[in-house]
Amino acid sequence: MFRKAKLATAILAVLSCTVVLPAFAQAEEDNTETILVKGIRSSLAKAIDRKKESNDIIDSIVAEDIGKFPDANVAESLQRISGVSISRSGGEGQQVTVRGFGPQFNTVLVNGRRIASDSAGRGFNFALLPADLIGGADVYKSSSAELQEGGIGSTINLRTQRPLDIGKFSAVASARGVYDEQSGESAPQVFGLITNTFADHTMGVLLSASYQGRKTANDQVEGANYLTRTYDADRRASLFENGLGNEGVDSYTHQQQTQYIRAEEDRERFGVTGAFQFMPADNMKLTIDGLYSAFEVKAQSIAAVQFNEIPMFHNAIADENNILTRYDQIGRPFSTFLASNRDSDLFQLGVDFDWDITDSLTAKFDFSNSRAKDDNAGKNYFVVVAGEPAIQRYDNTAGLPAPVITNYNFTPNATDTNGDGVVNQFDYTLGSEITQPDPAKQSSWFSQREGDGDEDHINELKADFEWFSDSEYLRSVSFGAYYGQQEKTHSDAHTGAANVVYLNRIIPLPESLLSLKNRDGYLAPVSGNYPSSVITYNVEEVLAYLEDPATLAIRDNIYDLPAGTSAAELGPEGFDAILDKGRGYSVEEDITSFYVNGEFATDIDDMELTVNIGLRYSETDTTSTGFATTFTDFTPNASRNDVLAVTRSDAVEISQKSKYDNWLPNLNAKLRVNETLILRTSYSETLTRPNLGDLNPGVQTPQEVRLSDLRGSGGNPELEPYTSTNFDVSSEFYINDSTLFSLGLFHKKIEGYIVRGEAREAIMLPEPNSLGTITEDRTNIEGNQIFFTITRPRNLESTKVYGAEISFQHTFEYLPGVLKYVGVNANLTYVNSADEFDTTDADNSVVLPGLSDSQNLVLFYDDDIFEARIAYNKRQKYFDRLTGIEPIFVDQYDQLDARIAWNIEENIQVFLEGTNLTNSYTSSGGRFDSRFGLLESPGARYALGVRASF
Repeated sequence: MFRKAKLATAILAVLSCTVVLPAFAQAEEDNTETILVKGIRSSLAKAIDRKKESNDIIDSIVAEDIGKFPDANVAESLQRISGVSISRSGGEGQQVTVRGFGPQFNTVLVNGRRIASDSAGRGFNFALLPADLIGGADVYKSSSAELQEGGIGSTINLRTQRPLDIGKFSAVASARGVYDEQSGESAPQVFGLITNTFADHTMGVLLSASYQGRKTANDQVEGANYLTRTYDADRRASLFENGLGNEGVDSYTHQQQTQYIRAEEDRERFGVTGAFQFMPADNMKLTIDGLYSAFEVKAQSIAAVQFNEIPMFHNAIADENNILTRYDQIGRPFSTFLASNRDSDLFQLGVDFDWDITDSLTAKFDFSNSRAKDDNAGKNYFVVVAGEPAIQRYDNTAGLPAPVITNYNFTPNATDTNGDGVVNQFDYTLGSEITQPDPAKQSSWFSQREGDGDEDHINELKADFEWFSDSEYLRSVSFGAYYGQQEKTHSDAHTGAANVVYLNRIIPLPESLLSLKNRDGYLAPVSGNYPSSVITYNVEEVLAYLEDPATLAIRDNIYDLPAGTSAAELGPEGFDAILDKGRGYSVEEDITSFYVNGEFATDIDDMELTVNIGLRYSETDTTSTGFATTFTDFTPNASRNDVLAVTRSDAVEISQKSKYDNWLPNLNAKLRVNETLILRTSYSETLTRPNLGDLNPGVQTPQEVRLSDLRGSGGNPELEPYTSTNFDVSSEFYINDSTLFSLGLFHKKIEGYIVRGEAREAIMLPEPNSLGTITEDRTNIEGNQIFFTITRPRNLESTKVYGAEISFQHTFEYLPGVLKYVGVNANLTYVNSADEFDTTDADNSVVLPGLSDSQNLVLFYDDDIFEARIAYNKRQKYFDRLTGIEPIFVDQYDQLDARIAWNIEENIQVFLEGTNLTNSYTSSGGRFDSRFGLLESPGARYALGVRASF
């Protein structure tokens, strides 16, 4: 975590540099050799120039050449910027956090326009965009009036290539093969771009296309849900190894299930950009550009699963936090097959018209339409098969990165084997360890088609004007208007009550449908001995077998049911996915904004001072539409403890409107002390609107309702935006075109912080009902009411965030020999909050997700023939999210990447890239080490390719 001592050290270092760096600059001035700057060095030099000339506090990335972004993934490149860290999926950068503010707090623009997202929230998924299509990226860390509001953390503008900017005929083609070490599979990636200008460079056309394939294997251990249960003295006697548990404690928490997963993915990403530019006159320019990206993921996860059976717990040990860290249970080893496919596409079309109306007045008009869709509702599946009962030992006491499950054969005894004075299920003889499941001894369990989808549409219209003044102090006045309309729709489809037909009354599965699979190298980089063998099967074949009338008749015969009973329970839809309106919603948001900004300039003792003072007004109207379902009855499940059979009414549409407005002032000052030193300060007020999914007025409860976990979640259409008051100061030393040392300090005070709180809400059932027949646990039942714990978001809290960013970039052009081609790019980010998580108390909901220190170091070599780069990234442990009121923390993560390239001709380059060379893995957990969460090991990947330009 950020500490004041670190900040003080950083400030002292910078103050000392005010003396050292000028001398360093003088030493460089004595070296007269001229080096031709290209490739990596050219990219970094252009990024420095953008930062130096901007009136805002920004950091930039510039493509090393046309179609040659520094990394194959945009997010991976952005993390090299100070203050920026990323989250990964399958080892690939997906979303960004800036200065501790997660994806929803960062507005992502493409060519200055908002872009639709295929996710339920506001955070943009960078996996949708191939990096080859991007020409550069600017991360605005301070706000100005002309920037669209919405990003408390930052505004990130991605710039695509445009023909008149290139200004000549150019063609680029590249191809690479990507090998994933963990999957042992390779996939191709190709890119092509062609552009030219015509009519004396007044007209230009550009087309580019990119295809990226990847075949991955992501090894995981997932610990899902923690439940707390109260045990009386008699049950504690049979539960604990010592017969007592912790002294004076009767409530204990345990992990509900543990899954050992290999998630295999076949990823295909296809992207196209096009741009047409025309200058009908010297003072006019029309630009029409479009972007299309399709991202398809075929993902199948096979897992060995242990699911707890609370009445069967015994031989338990609890730690000092009253968490069961080891226990035995009598349960079935499960094998699951989960599909998490993705079928996303993204489209954006924009029309931009620049017009210099007079020598002192310019105008810019822009219209854009963007849409994104993840068409996956009901197209996934989750199927479970069950082995024979075994003694399952859960052990999280060995200090390993993840808990270990070991299964044993056992023989029930009819005598008091364990000596507790009672003959029951805990009297048995323990047999040999089950090292792998047996395909001949598997039964049906849970079968479901499922999946959700999201669709997002954004329309924007902007008009921007700038008037240039010839007065002494006023340089210009800019003003404009903005209108944006966004509609986000979420849908969910899944199998109905048929999903538990073969769970309530299981049947044996034919061995011919199943096979044993050994996952070679499973979790190889992780210490511990984890289950590597699983049962695998063709899901469609299993579902077809279970839907077969002959199989349904077998079930009737096994359980002496009247003929046709099983077919009636399955229903005519069988395992087909049915749209669940109760889990869907749509939110429409209309935004109208106006702004004005004045730029002032003057000289103070030969120092140039530029000040921008602006004001932005924004009005937001939202209409939230959801669906409500009413429970009509709950009854005990005759064959399964803890599970309730539920009867629901049809979903009823509900809609709610809200409106709010905000005045957002800002001030940016830039003092150019000399050609080497620039000082900046900024004040602004910014906002981030609530996640659109949080505005859903409906309430969702699990499909399977359990007495031990009566929970649900709901939205809040009356949520207002987060607002933040921001202060920034920075000092920047520009020694030469390729050397920069900078320190930035920032402070943000956030109001209206949205937190999630739990409340016990009663559901009143109509009479007659079956609540009286529930005898297993009546803690949450009173008369005709059953109580659920519902989690809802609300504006409640305020918090403060402050930190420092230190960045250093340099090329050693003054050194002799090959050392003059060496360079370094390094940065550190320290960030902290007024509210830190107290692990002794779960009531910490104001704590900001994503807040963490980070460090980056890039060493590179770049001459006319060879290029090489090695990049190290590290992110400290951070709070990620709440599950109910309990926190999830992501542990410290670091990664090493490398690239080497050889220019065999002036316009032909071959290259080799390596990502995650250290085989790093991510892990997460709760307040205590014993609350395991998730471990993911994606492995390393390599790429070998060639690039040609003409």
